[in-house]
Amino acid sequence: MRSLSAIIIFLIIAGCSKDAGSSNDKQPPVVNIISPTADRQFSAGQTIAITGTVSDNEKIAELHVHISNIQTGALLIDIHRYPAAPDYVLSESFQAQAGTQYRIQVIAKDNSANEGRSAVEISTN
Repeated sequence: MRSLSAIIIFLIIAGCSKDAGSSNDKQPPVVNIISPTADRQFSAGQTIAITGTVSDNEKIAELHVHISNIQTGALLIDIHRYPAAPDYVLSESFQAQAGTQYRIQVIAKDNSANEGRSAVEISTN
């Protein structure tokens, strides 16, 4: 009776383990920033559109858009999205401040903790 209990406990624990398919996923999401393009200059007050695509061979679990001030290193905007799909169309925007150099970084993670990144740097006059 004791060995039967041990077998049942083992089967319950084994049944609760992660799906083997997702743990074999080694492919990171692909992040493509379409706009703005690197080194582009904007005018103060102008709306900067961030567009692009993100894809994964399985599913994008989370997406982060970080907009930082290059001179100070300060994180100015931190956007989080949770697509739960293999493809995502990126469409965000912010208003440019005078005399600022920006780093726009898009980070995507899948359910297997694979991470894809892309970044561009732009400035304002």
